[in-house]
Amino acid sequence: MRMDNKANLALVDFGSPSCAHSPRAQPARRSTILHITGDYPDPVRNRTTPAVKNFIDLLDDCDHVIVSIKRYSRKSDCYRREFDMGPGRRVIALGYEALPAGLFHRRAMARVAAEIGNIVSELRAAPDLVVAHKLTIEGVIAYQLRQKLGLPYICCVRGEVEDKFFRYKPELKALFGAVIAQSEALFYVSAWFKDRIEKTYPGLPRRQELLPNFSNLPIVKSCAPPRDGHVFVTALDLDMYRRKGFHHLLEALVEARKRVPDLRLDVIGWSTPATMDKLKRLVRRMGAATAVQFLGVLPHEGVLRAMPRYGAMVLPARNETFGMVYVEALLSGVPILYTAGSGIDGYLDDLYVGTPVQAGNVKAIAEGLCELALGGKRYRQNILGDYETLRTRFSPAPYLRNFRELVNAVRERSASAGG
Repeated sequence: MRMDNKANLALVDFGSPSCAHSPRAQPARRSTILHITGDYPDPVRNRTTPAVKNFIDLLDDCDHVIVSIKRYSRKSDCYRREFDMGPGRRVIALGYEALPAGLFHRRAMARVAAEIGNIVSELRAAPDLVVAHKLTIEGVIAYQLRQKLGLPYICCVRGEVEDKFFRYKPELKALFGAVIAQSEALFYVSAWFKDRIEKTYPGLPRRQELLPNFSNLPIVKSCAPPRDGHVFVTALDLDMYRRKGFHHLLEALVEARKRVPDLRLDVIGWSTPATMDKLKRLVRRMGAATAVQFLGVLPHEGVLRAMPRYGAMVLPARNETFGMVYVEALLSGVPILYTAGSGIDGYLDDLYVGTPVQAGNVKAIAEGLCELALGGKRYRQNILGDYETLRTRFSPAPYLRNFRELVNAVRERSASAGG
């Protein structure tokens, strides 16, 4: 494995303030958290979601060592590069060797854990907590670090990847159960996967919390009526259009227009030219060319400005981990069509601010589109009535408070155990 830009990883300032605002006795120094994540936008890897970075940025009263991992099939592609990202923030970009489809998964994660163990040995002091940002990959690494170094860890649960491992690697069921049993807590980004965990491993998780993704931009509620209640919008990476259910959405749109003839769809999203040509041909073949408009890429701020003009935001994605666009739509006053058992499902169970549909069920998606088109005013009134609940439910403050309390509890227990 190549190793470039080797640097001293001494991050801990023993004279600086505490990490948390906890009712317990305040520790004398900032906490250090070791993050293991395959979804951090480090300077080496290709583009990825900013969700993990947004979470870490909000924990600005802690020091962070971030090991950003990326799998490669060839050893010659692997790397280790280290970056000082400012006070209290160091990123180690780690390209590791492993076979696709989770083959020899335990063995591959053991190799990554050994490499991260070397990183830990270079720290001035052991991290107070390890955060594994997915259960079935990073969680296995954190579990192995605990076995060797005694480091406490928590696991975040991101349903897209967890679902694949649960379905296709049943032989690892006992390993994942051990990961859960040894963790300090499970933090569910995907609320919809909580029931799956509880049914598979009854009684194992010691503590369970929700942890939605946080946007890095302020979202302002708009009370303006939609430009046209029958013009909907979807926003996605079009190169992932099948997983996002876009082809089923197009079929459903054609079906729904039999009942609501003026229903139209604006599409915001990035794609390669080849994918765009393919999708435009698909739209023409379906006879929906006059109903679908591709707007291309918009900056995030542009998406937020445009959102309130639409009658609904529709994205029937399959195995979506969370989907920040759902939250941004709701906080813009726009009802949503989303997939049951995926994405934002589990955060809206008591609120009638959108319509859930079954993934891949064109008839159900078409019915959902008609429901939003014909009942849009009612949905918007529900959003306005529950707006403070929505804002609180997706505000970082309560989730960060729970996380900080856990960090302090782990630190205090470790201090007591150490005498």
